[in-house]
Amino acid sequence: MRDHGVHEAVMVDQVITNLIADKKGNYVDCTFGLGGHAFAILKRLDLEAKLTGIDRDPESLLRVNEVLEKDKRFSFINDKFGNIQNHFDPKSLDGILVDLGISSNQLDNPERGFSFQLKGPLDMRMSQSDKVSAETWINKSTKEEIAKVLWEVGEERHSRKISESICKERDLKPIDTTQRLSEIILASKPRRSKKHPATNVFRAIRMEVNSELQELQSLLVSAGKLLKEGGRLAVISFHSLEDRIVKRFVQGKSLEGQNFSFKKVGPKHFKPSQEEVIRNPRSRSAILRIVEKVA
Repeated sequence: MRDHGVHEAVMVDQVITNLIADKKGNYVDCTFGLGGHAFAILKRLDLEAKLTGIDRDPESLLRVNEVLEKDKRFSFINDKFGNIQNHFDPKSLDGILVDLGISSNQLDNPERGFSFQLKGPLDMRMSQSDKVSAETWINKSTKEEIAKVLWEVGEERHSRKISESICKERDLKPIDTTQRLSEIILASKPRRSKKHPATNVFRAIRMEVNSELQELQSLLVSAGKLLKEGGRLAVISFHSLEDRIVKRFVQGKSLEGQNFSFKKVGPKHFKPSQEEVIRNPRSRSAILRIVEKVA
């Protein structure tokens, strides 16, 4: 039986086949993680090519050293991918990949505080250098702010009721563990499906604490400027809100004064095969969109 705690990169074949148009090109993996996509990209590229990995999580550095020792085409930047424009010149890149999913290694480590199924500190920061943890946010935000994030980011139907419960409970004692927050959520809404009642709430808080939607929007704008004509952008999303942002961007609907455009590569989007979902259940909600810059 496969250990679901081992991280497996999603839709690797689809990414590699459709992202790399120039095997001698300059590519960026904006979410290096444990290097699953990066290793596959390097296998496809020629010796003259370059690949840069970006990741805000310092734990990725442990894996980076293995790659650096083996392949001189690779370099690494420990930063948020929303800051990509600070590291590359305009029209210098042939391809950009971003995988918006949280890695299994982050999710399965209780000390990181990402999972409602594991007892741990309520942290959820992608990088420990970030100032605001989930604990700080959940205990300092107003009832209205919490409800807004749960509704808009988490698409949580019971956002107001959950927010009220959170505020009542934190008045008694600060909420500082994943277990306590999960228990508050469970007591605040009915369980009507197989999906855990805390799923949307934990995802919304994580995305808010790490400014994930803002980072994505910043990356998309930068990608339009940094890619060469004919350069390609591949985005893997796991959440409908993220996918809508990507879809609207590549259709040219999200930015005023956008002076670049894209055309889709392959179908309108890719989904993991049934075999991949069986092998890696966490891939089931993934959507991959790949586009090519045309102007």
